Amino acid sequence: MRRALALAILLTVAKPALALTLLTAAKFGRFDGAAPSAIVRVGPDSALRAIDPTCPTTSSLRFALSRRGADFEDHGEISLACAGWRRTRAGYRWIAPEGSDAGVQRIRLGRRGLTVHAGGTGFTPIVGPVAYVEAWLTVGDERYLVRLQNFRRNDPDAIVSRRASRVAAAGEAAFWDTVWADDPRPDDALRLLQRAVKRDPKDGRSQFLLGMLRLYRSSTACAEFDFAHLCDAAKAEGLAAVEPLDRAVPLLANDTRIAGFRAAATYAAGYVQGDADRLARGLNLIDEAVAANTLFNAFDLFAVVAPVEPGMGDYYQTRVLPLVDAIFSGENLSCPETLPEICSNAGMAPHNFEGTLILLGDIYAKGGRLANASLWYSIARGTGRTTGYRYQAIAEERVAMVADRVARYEDDDPTNDPPLLGGGGGSCRYCHNK
Repeated sequence: MRRALALAILLTVAKPALALTLLTAAKFGRFDGAAPSAIVRVGPDSALRAIDPTCPTTSSLRFALSRRGADFEDHGEISLACAGWRRTRAGYRWIAPEGSDAGVQRIRLGRRGLTVHAGGTGFTPIVGPVAYVEAWLTVGDERYLVRLQNFRRNDPDAIVSRRASRVAAAGEAAFWDTVWADDPRPDDALRLLQRAVKRDPKDGRSQFLLGMLRLYRSSTACAEFDFAHLCDAAKAEGLAAVEPLDRAVPLLANDTRIAGFRAAATYAAGYVQGDADRLARGLNLIDEAVAANTLFNAFDLFAVVAPVEPGMGDYYQTRVLPLVDAIFSGENLSCPETLPEICSNAGMAPHNFEGTLILLGDIYAKGGRLANASLWYSIARGTGRTTGYRYQAIAEERVAMVADRVARYEDDDPTNDPPLLGGGGGSCRYCHNK
């Protein structure tokens, strides 16, 4: 019954996501809780110049937020009547129809950027403190996202973001172009983010992205990624990830996920450097992060601890596998609907669903759980066939070879054990690449 329910829920919500464009230039947001209102602005972006939101194109606006990184508060899609759009010299303007109480008041869109004003009786207040706030503008088949995570005020009366510097905005854009595989430019992203944190060490978002970029680069620095036999360049990138993530944790203290990434980077650096003290600290940090946000931060343990622990060993059987079981049990079965940015393809990981299920299938296979591995591999394969998943060949291979995979883990020859997806820290591309 549980398997049937899981299959029904997961296949229902794992739909192909609309195209996604991130807007970073000069982004700013202010959200007043006492007199509910919101202003969101971004600066000029070439992506905004080609938009025509007038009829018959459909458009909508949505605000969403997370308070601790383990939750998701969706304020719902607000339809924007296409007849409300008017051309201007700089682009387009939308004004709410007379008598409307939907909560959006006016929007300006075009070569000068994007400005959204919301408020009134129909506006759902955005009340702090928060981990992040998002504004999503959908026009036709494209979603435009403004994500705010650095704040100079963040309390029940008001949330006011810190205006992104030009170099920080460019660094964030280059980071996501790389991780999404839209226009990979990891060297540009590194240079820009390093400049951003040098200019403003309190820019928690740039510190976080710099640490994550280092982890990403560690997975691409060698000809082949093998966590147990990394090249020197990969080791150096992984070690360099720790410091910016250490700095990001207190700067983005409301987001419990940041501590999880820091923990994984610490553990991975300890492992590849042969540093027993750092390794032990990393494992302790992982345990703390999982306790604070089990659903999300369990994947930090899955990414760096599960690949190196013996599948039939006590730690794997009593710690790793029970965590995977928890992901697929109880209220988590409805997670793709209740927490879509974490458990489906609705957020900034366009193939989160497919990559996650392959990884968890791999973890089950390594632990000798053939039936579990077969189930989740099959769902990943079925989903990927409908979403244009670029790593679909991996899902097909996993389904075809699952019994052989389990047998290789269970025999007495550790040299023939296949690596988990990503090999130990390199799994982000399988969810984030478009």
